[in-house]
Amino acid sequence: MKAWKMDVVTGVGVIAFSMFVLASSIGFPPAKGTDFGPSLFPRVIAVILVLLGVLVLLKAARVRAGTQTSDDMGDALTATRTGWRNLAVTVFAVIAYIIIVDNVGFIPTTIVFLFALMKTYGLPILRCVLFACFITGFVYVLFSMLLRVVLP
Repeated sequence: MKAWKMDVVTGVGVIAFSMFVLASSIGFPPAKGTDFGPSLFPRVIAVILVLLGVLVLLKAARVRAGTQTSDDMGDALTATRTGWRNLAVTVFAVIAYIIIVDNVGFIPTTIVFLFALMKTYGLPILRCVLFACFITGFVYVLFSMLLRVVLP
């Protein structure tokens, strides 16, 4: 399949999924005591995805019209042994995270989860530690302190 056709399929798929999320978020309960409720985050992400889907469609139209060159990946998308290993580790880590997080807690589980994934992907140890701690801290402050979401 030509790259511009794949871009059309991807753009339409992203927009359709976003519309589904927007329609589903209408049924979320209203906010109680705050200016925003549980529907805010899915709606913001869905709107961003719609905009990105439109950008992908516009790019496909320019490639089709010949005003932009295609960045066809060709054989670059073939599966490698490292790619399959990374996929397996990611799936296993997500399942383990879901099982462990309620018993151990958000902060230690998330730090170990992020560290393990980044190390698997080949990042240096210092960067893994720093990013895992920073991202965990950022998510904790954002959700637990600012949005007052109870984390495990």
